[in-house]
Amino acid sequence: MFNEQQKALSEQLKEGVRKLYELLSNNEEGVQSIINTFISETPKLFLEIDVLIDKNAWRQTAAIVHKIKSRYSYIGLHEIYNELDVAEAKLLKGTIDNDTLLCLEKVKQVNPQIIADLKTMLLEKQALILRDKNFAGKTILVAEDDPVNAMVFELFVKETGASALVAINGNEALQMAMDKKPDLIFMDVHMPFLSGLDVIKKLRSAGCTCPIVSLSASIRLNEKQNSLDAGANDFLVKPANRSSIRNLIIKYLK
Repeated sequence: MFNEQQKALSEQLKEGVRKLYELLSNNEEGVQSIINTFISETPKLFLEIDVLIDKNAWRQTAAIVHKIKSRYSYIGLHEIYNELDVAEAKLLKGTIDNDTLLCLEKVKQVNPQIIADLKTMLLEKQALILRDKNFAGKTILVAEDDPVNAMVFELFVKETGASALVAINGNEALQMAMDKKPDLIFMDVHMPFLSGLDVIKKLRSAGCTCPIVSLSASIRLNEKQNSLDAGANDFLVKPANRSSIRNLIIKYLK
């Protein structure tokens, strides 16, 4: 019986995500943003609910239930949305009963399966995109002085079928970009000998129109703006994951 319920939930999710793609006109970034928000934030919000219930803070609990219920609707789990809607209405009256507690507990218990299924769907979708968009014949330059980061980037690039060039300092990056004329460049901002920003400026001054994604471990607001002002097309915070790198490769080489 339990396995049948799991299977039914998975089927609802698949259909819900399919409709979400239709709703957003197959906007891959939009769908991923909604799903990733669900994955990262929903468990935290349920922890907040547990704390608030212990404090008998019904209206505050209702506010969080209101915040999360629509997320289930977006991914096609309308039954859960309806149950949370009823729970919210009761909580807004300043009361809680066993049905409400059972509802919240039931939803919390199925969240791990929902999240696992959503992660699997994202990976499968990315695999399909890469299968349909093989970038054999394209060359991507990775300018990264940290050998581990460079290795990770190189592996992710090669997964797409593209060839990877690796530069370990700014001078080398500039020379490679001028000589090899890559189709896309990932440029670390803080490169030795010649900074990534200076490399970008020199390339743009030389007439290079290749898309450049600036990389930095810093989350300071001016880091991104400085990169864009120098001539970068995009900015990526390190450490970058496979999904972020793939999405940028698809964005600029499709």
